[in-house]
Amino acid sequence: MTDFCSLHIRSDVHAKLPEGFLKSRRKFQIVFEDNESPERLACFDRLARKGVHKRVGLPRYQWTFSSEGFVNGFDVYEHLRWVLDQVHADFLLSQLQNLGFQCLLQFYWEGNGTGGGPLVTPQIAELLVQHSVGLQFGFYLEVEKD
Repeated sequence: MTDFCSLHIRSDVHAKLPEGFLKSRRKFQIVFEDNESPERLACFDRLARKGVHKRVGLPRYQWTFSSEGFVNGFDVYEHLRWVLDQVHADFLLSQLQNLGFQCLLQFYWEGNGTGGGPLVTPQIAELLVQHSVGLQFGFYLEVEKD
């Protein structure tokens, strides 16, 4: 696992993203999920049998893409910039939210368990405020490979 940033977009009412929202889809893969599709319902059922339950209020539709494989290193700003650069300049995530979408940025931070972590710089804060979007950090222990 490497450090990367992902954008999660969710909606209960929209099954498609607005036309022209993203600059180009050729560079990266967008994962789309319909949480009411037979496949997803079967997955939720399997998880429930293992004691893992579907989050209450989870919107029906979800799109996700990330900087994984496109940005190297652990510079949070560079990963955020890459993800947000995929959004057409005419759009802000706040505009999407005004149309009934939920947006969340998530950063997967891998460390060795000795402490430390990312620094939210003024540049990062400015990007988040500009788009009116939150940034969630997930911390994962790096497993050494023999």
